[in-house]
Amino acid sequence: MTLLGRRLFAPKMKAVLPALTFLARHFLFVAFAMVACCIAWTIAYFVLLVVAVVTNQGVGGPLAFPAGIIAVLAACGFLGWGVFAPASAIGAVFCGVFRLPRIAAIPVVTVAAFLFSYLIYWAYIEMVTTHSMPPMLTVLKNFTIYLTIPLGAYWWLTEGPGALFDSFRRWIGRRRQNKEPSEQGVEPQPTAHSESNFSGSLPPLT
Repeated sequence: MTLLGRRLFAPKMKAVLPALTFLARHFLFVAFAMVACCIAWTIAYFVLLVVAVVTNQGVGGPLAFPAGIIAVLAACGFLGWGVFAPASAIGAVFCGVFRLPRIAAIPVVTVAAFLFSYLIYWAYIEMVTTHSMPPMLTVLKNFTIYLTIPLGAYWWLTEGPGALFDSFRRWIGRRRQNKEPSEQGVEPQPTAHSESNFSGSLPPLT
């Protein structure tokens, strides 16, 4: 690749690489969550199966286990790729546009996740069921009770380490900027007001 090609290609990679790493990070995290939840459901199912056999209770139908697996995969995919990841993307773009610390994305991500969940729930009510849409305050209450903790865990595990590092880097940068003038021996320049007061206090020279 020529020098001109490198100069043209480098800015594009700097713009595309963060987006690619964001997509890969969230895709892999949701996939990992799916695997972990499926393992947890499998362990819980066999524990319940053993308890049912020991206590002479009904063991359930043969479709209980695959139905649970499908429900786990659907819930993880819906919440991860349909609500949490897009909300995190909006928060990251918001902080990038306004040059804010990445940790400032938390309220933006929360509001965006609520709006996504509200729109998806509205579409489900309108296209699948015959019920009327509940008030927004009811949806907000349910979102606060059931989704804020999973959303917080998701964001801190995917974006939290980078946000903490970004805050630490900004703090170090501010400390260096404050130390540079004092280390170089630069004294603050007097303002015009202070110079006039100082000169006015001196007696006239003869």
